[in-house]
Amino acid sequence: MITLASAVAPPVLLNSVQLASPVRVGQSLYWEVVGRHWYVCQRDTTTGDQERILVTRFTENGETVDSMHVERAGHGANIGVERTGDAVFLWTDAMPKGHWASALARIPYVPGGTVDASKADEPSSRITFHRPRPSESVYRVSATIDPTRRELVYRWQSNDDPSHEGVGGIDRYALDAVVAGTCTPLATLPFTASGRTLQGYTSLGDHVYTLYGVPKEESRVTCTRWDTGEVVQDVPLTAFPSLSNREPEGLCVYERDGAPATLAFGIASGSVGAHRYHAGRFPHPETNPWVQVALDPAQYVPSSSSYVPQYRIHGDQVHLHFSIDRVDRESLWPSTAKLFRLPMPARPNRTQRLVGVVSGTYVTGQPLTVRMEVTADGWVTLYDDRGLKGWIGADVSFWTC
Repeated sequence: MITLASAVAPPVLLNSVQLASPVRVGQSLYWEVVGRHWYVCQRDTTTGDQERILVTRFTENGETVDSMHVERAGHGANIGVERTGDAVFLWTDAMPKGHWASALARIPYVPGGTVDASKADEPSSRITFHRPRPSESVYRVSATIDPTRRELVYRWQSNDDPSHEGVGGIDRYALDAVVAGTCTPLATLPFTASGRTLQGYTSLGDHVYTLYGVPKEESRVTCTRWDTGEVVQDVPLTAFPSLSNREPEGLCVYERDGAPATLAFGIASGSVGAHRYHAGRFPHPETNPWVQVALDPAQYVPSSSSYVPQYRIHGDQVHLHFSIDRVDRESLWPSTAKLFRLPMPARPNRTQRLVGVVSGTYVTGQPLTVRMEVTADGWVTLYDDRGLKGWIGADVSFWTC
């Protein structure tokens, strides 16, 4: 299970990228780990509003690669990307009823291409249609993929109402079975009206994750167990707080070599003609959250809100992050100054030596490095007799045993 709450800002994966069209906001995203590409879906304005969606492909660093149009598709509420061998397929909206899809389309990704997601006689080499549940009985359908299990995750409603009033379910299927024409759900998670506007969902392992929110209001993300339907996490998502017209848009599985899979989320910003898209991620599982450490307010202050002393435990290792100054920002640092004290779980069983850095503002012709120690009683202590002035900080790790 992914830990959704965090005391610090999540890592940024995409920073203010421009989609192929700046007119509409991004609606959903997907990370394809083999090709190391992002796929971001948005509605694209057309004459008569043909429910066209536009998928932009980015490198992992946010550089635009290419894009593809899917006409007469739907809202683009979610997207999946399937890799089979060297081929890449989009799973998108299809056969819209009103503004929303009633079926799914599996489409070979063609850079610069266009395909009609409501044209039933399109050749199968260009598009195939899938209806895990009969189109006449469901509304506002969409899908994504859990790549860790190679499962198709399909959301449907039994009523044609906005998501905050929606009633229906989320199914998961063996992806290859659906491609072959067999749609037997492995599990179904029913839902009732939440009172919240849905902005994305995905499945990872034994849990379903959902993203809710509207511009200028609180965003939230939840975690629900597939087997029992129990909501085990429901927390605010505060990432990218300073963006104008900030709106949560999209949730997907995020994988990197050598690390357990986690989740990425998308945030749209800006005004019509200048929309931008941003993405961040949650911590990888097995990584504990950052925990703040108190300072003596009569002596010390953090350099900024980003540098409040914090630690994080990973196995037998402690990661430490801080940058602090004397409270008057003028007094000299004495050698053996005790900076702060770590709590019991983060204390080593013997003294550990640390190397930090001092502000270069007041240092000329001397090293900017400083020596510190963390002792078995938890105190982080400075050892430097140069009479330094300015902030002192470190991003270091040490072993507890």
